[in-house]
This record gives sequence, structure tokens and C-alpha cells, in this order.
Amino acid sequence: MRTPLAWLNTIQNRKRSATAVGGICFAILLIFMQAGFLGAAKLNASLAYREMRFDLMIVSRGYLMLTRSESIDIYRILQARNIPGVAAVRGLRLDGARWSKNAGGSASCFVFGVTPGEPYFNDEALNAAATRLQAPQTVLVDRLSRSSYGPWSVGGAAVLNGQKLSIQGDYALGMGLLADGSAIVSLDTYLRLYRIPRLDRVEFGLVQLAPGADPAAVAAALRAALPGDVMVLTKPELIDREENYFVNVKPVGIMFQVGMFVAFVVGAVILYQILASEITNRLREFATLKAMGYTERYIYWVGIKQGLIFSFLGYFPSLLLSIGLYRLLRALSSFPVYMDWSRALFVFGLSLGMCAIAAVFALGKIKRADPADLF
Repeated sequence: MRTPLAWLNTIQNRKRSATAVGGICFAILLIFMQAGFLGAAKLNASLAYREMRFDLMIVSRGYLMLTRSESIDIYRILQARNIPGVAAVRGLRLDGARWSKNAGGSASCFVFGVTPGEPYFNDEALNAAATRLQAPQTVLVDRLSRSSYGPWSVGGAAVLNGQKLSIQGDYALGMGLLADGSAIVSLDTYLRLYRIPRLDRVEFGLVQLAPGADPAAVAAALRAALPGDVMVLTKPELIDREENYFVNVKPVGIMFQVGMFVAFVVGAVILYQILASEITNRLREFATLKAMGYTERYIYWVGIKQGLIFSFLGYFPSLLLSIGLYRLLRALSSFPVYMDWSRALFVFGLSLGMCAIAAVFALGKIKRADPADLF
């Protein structure tokens, strides 16, 4: 049985090894946090669509993302209802507004305009609550809105775009990075809020298919029947498009990706310094191994295994810490940061890659371990 040289080298100076593991743990924790923020940003970008009930969506040809969409002629909704396989098409309005606080100042808000009684959402309780919006100047408020909204309560009043509305209920959605919060009103109230004379345009057409209808076939029929000023997207296509735009085009998504790369580089540098220091301190021992007939390949493998040990020792505490921090972030901000197996395995792979890169650069020092230097 061979001596576990890499493990013995690691635990010989426990204080130094603990310090090294702490540095690696910090770098891996940074990767976990940046990866979590990136995943949460993706989920946040498509969260509203995931909560809506539709199979296909009709949007403007100039559509970029949920909060940056041009309107479409409401006649497109009427045209779509005549396509075989379509059970219902519902027009949805969406625009930004200012939520005014009693103490002064305002917060950003996105307002959804719906037809009360129509099932716009997967949550049946929310659909039922929306029936209370039939009275004019009434609103439902997102209870996951940020504290910048100030105190509010069901039965109280909200001030949107300078108009006073009666709060008839609440719901849980959360706009995350898109806005401070959201609200739902009827289409009639929406027209009053934005001083629109008549309902002749909407931002979205939510298409619900008849049972057994093929989404791809109905989408193709809609594209053929509708003019070129609109696009027809399936729900998965729309979600993928939304997440891709938010992560790869918007500065926030790019910032998280850069942050993850920087954390990876920091971890690789820390691990390189640790391995290089270990190898430098043990050059005479490595030279002795060469003099005893051990190959450079064996000695390289000892250094690589020591790097892997440091990666393992730093990874698992970082995993537990990140799970705790994710829960804390959700509790404090309702930001949808969750740990899943794919992220855990992804960061584990990055930590191994970090080890490999650091080892490649650090192990070059072993060539300096010349047996002749021992005499």
C-alpha cells in the first residue's frame, strides 16, 4: 500500500492548510454567489411569464423583453380567435408607473391591465381576486413589492400615476430586478391611469389552445394568418428569449457573468500560490524522491492530488454557506435565489478546473528539484 503522500503533506502543517482552505473556500463561495445571482436573474426575467396561463403569445415585431415591448393592434387578437385549435385569446396591457408614497417620493411599478373574470394566471386564487377589479379605480398589489412602497394594506388606498385607487387584494409575484413591484388593474382602470381614450391596442395576446391542439401547428397557422407586424412565440420560446436577453444583453446579467469569471480567477490564483508555496518548501523532498527513482509523472500526480484535496476541502463548506446565504437573501429581498443540483455540480466542475489550471502552473517548479542539489 502506497503512502498517501499528498494527504500527509496537506495535514502536516494544519494551521497553514486551514488558512489555505479558508482562502479557497472564499473564492468558491464567491463563484456560488455570482452563479446564484445569475440564475436568479434568469428566473426573475421570466417569472411573470411562468405565472401566466397561455400556450402561445402574440407580441409586436419590435418586442425585446417583458418590460420593453411595443403594442399591437387589438384586431390581431380578434383575428387569432378564428384560427382552428385556438380556444381563447386574451389581450394584456403592461406599462410602467410611479407608486407615490404618503411621505413623499415614489417607487417604480409595473401595471398589468386585465379583463376581470378571465383566467390570465395559473394561480386560481389570483384569477378569483381579479374579479374584484370590476369596479372602477380598484387595484391588486404585489405583496412582494419592496419596502420603498411604504406601508399599505388591503382596503386602503394606492396612488399610481397621481391617481388614487382602492386596494381590493394582494398577490405574490415579485418583479425582482425589473421594478420595485407590480399591480394589477382592469383594462378600464388602465385606460384611465394612462389617459388612453379607447382600447385599440394591447402589449400581449395570450393564446390558450383547445385540448389536444398541437402548439407548433397552431403557431405556424397563426404566423401564416397574421400580418408581419407581430410575432407568435410558444411559451418555452418566449421564456428562453426573455432569459437570453436579460442575461446576455442587459448589463446586470453580463455583470454577474463577469463576477463569476473574476471569482474563478481569484480562486485559481489563491490555489496556485498555495501549491507553489508547498512545492517550493518541499523541493528537497521532491529531489529525494527523484533520487530514489520516482518519476516526474508520479511527483506531478502528488501535486495534482494535493490541489484536488484543497479543492474538496474548500468546496463543501462553501456549498453549505451558500445554501444558507441563498435562504437569507430570499427572506430579506424575495430575490429567487435557489440551490439546485445543476448549479452545485457546475461550481464543483469549476473548482476542479480551478485546481487543474493552478496545478499546471505550479508544478513547473518541480523541474527545479534536482537530485544533484542534495550533495
